[in-house]
Amino acid sequence: MRDNFTQLYVHYVWATWDRLPLITPDIQEAIYAVIIGKCNNLKCTVIAIGGIEDHVHLLVGFPSTLTIAEIIKEVKGSSSHLVTHELKPGVFF
Repeated sequence: MRDNFTQLYVHYVWATWDRLPLITPDIQEAIYAVIIGKCNNLKCTVIAIGGIEDHVHLLVGFPSTLTIAEIIKEVKGSSSHLVTHELKPGVFF
C-alpha cells in the first residue's frame, strides 16, 4: 500500500506598521533566528528568509496538519514578542 505524499509551500510577506523602517541591522538577525526557530518548532521547513527594514519575506514548506493562518500567527507573534519584550522593550515596534 502506498503512503500519501504532500508538499505544501507558502511565501509570506508582511510589513512593519505603516512600513516604517523598524527592522534595523542590529536586530535583523535575531528576528530571523526566532522566526526560523518557531518554524522548526511547528515542523515547517524554512527554505528562504529575508527582507529589508520595512518588511520580511518567508518561504516555508509545511505539514498538512497546519493551516496557513496558524503558521503566520505563531511566526509573527514570536518575532514581535522578541522585539517588544527582549530586544527593544518600551520602543515602538
